[in-house]
Amino acid sequence: MKTIDLEAHFYTKAVFDYLEKRNDYPKFVKLPERDSYNLRFTENISLFQSQAFIDALCNVADSRVALMDQAKLDIQVLSFSSPGIDEFDPDHKSAASFAIELNDIIYDATKRFSSRFLGFATISPYDVPAAVKELQRTVAELGFVGWLAHSNFGEGKYLDNKEYWPLLEAAEAMNIPIYLHPTTPLSKEYGKFGFALAGPPLGFQFDVALCLMRMIYAGVFEQFPKLNIIIGHLGETLPMLMPDRIDWAYANPNVSNVQGFINQQPAITKTPSQVILENVYMTTSGRFSKQALLFVLQIMGSDHVLLATDYPYENLEQSMNFIRGCGLPTDTLEKICYGNSEKLGIKL
Repeated sequence: MKTIDLEAHFYTKAVFDYLEKRNDYPKFVKLPERDSYNLRFTENISLFQSQAFIDALCNVADSRVALMDQAKLDIQVLSFSSPGIDEFDPDHKSAASFAIELNDIIYDATKRFSSRFLGFATISPYDVPAAVKELQRTVAELGFVGWLAHSNFGEGKYLDNKEYWPLLEAAEAMNIPIYLHPTTPLSKEYGKFGFALAGPPLGFQFDVALCLMRMIYAGVFEQFPKLNIIIGHLGETLPMLMPDRIDWAYANPNVSNVQGFINQQPAITKTPSQVILENVYMTTSGRFSKQALLFVLQIMGSDHVLLATDYPYENLEQSMNFIRGCGLPTDTLEKICYGNSEKLGIKL
């Protein structure tokens, strides 16, 4: 059975070197211990990284393909990891320069391994007209199949802000999905317990959920009804809220029919759960609970769940063994592993 991994990350030494010299967060800091580093997202939020992990993250060559072979994984869609260049505020000049460089690196990898790699665009959103042109270049000239954006672009900078809508318009017009990937929330409350709170256990998920809900309430999907969004980690907590809790403002009979409350609701014609069921796809990245997977399939339906591994943050073989070992019906497994991705245009 064909397999397409929608969340497979990479980084470059050039960006690590840049982060070492950067005055603002995010920063990359060498620790006293040998081959040890901290990737510092904020003053209080750091992620430890070893040299061995960094080497794996920066490798988009034969050794990565060998690991894919061991895991019986056919295709990875390469994307630039977090912190992304869309988190380099206020250094917009470097972000724009890296966007072109990184997209060319992805393109080179897709040409060298034409049967194994596809690409998600890396975009600097700070100069929107230039960002639109780069997004168009990656799709029209480089053959990329989507854009991976992080859940915030700096303090208060989320995709619902209307300054970014030309990028959303371009994505819809080119019929490419946006993979909304987590990064650490910047509100100070998440910093108290470091990455254990602000990273995958809570902060990562909540920042994606916040970003997507802001987009829904801002009317993004009213304006761009064919825009497709992909989110990872079995939906970043959102399926647990569907449909009653997430639609509370519009469907709860105790408040939704009260005129004073109606006057305060965001003016959207579809409830959040309707938008999510129609425009959002959820991947399996970084999750290994069969019960959670079955729940998401029940809520979203088998047509809106996709395969992803979150490599190299997660183990490829573990990820692939998990999805194959859940006892899913063959037609459901085919949809998850490649069918749904191909319907989104993510295919060789």
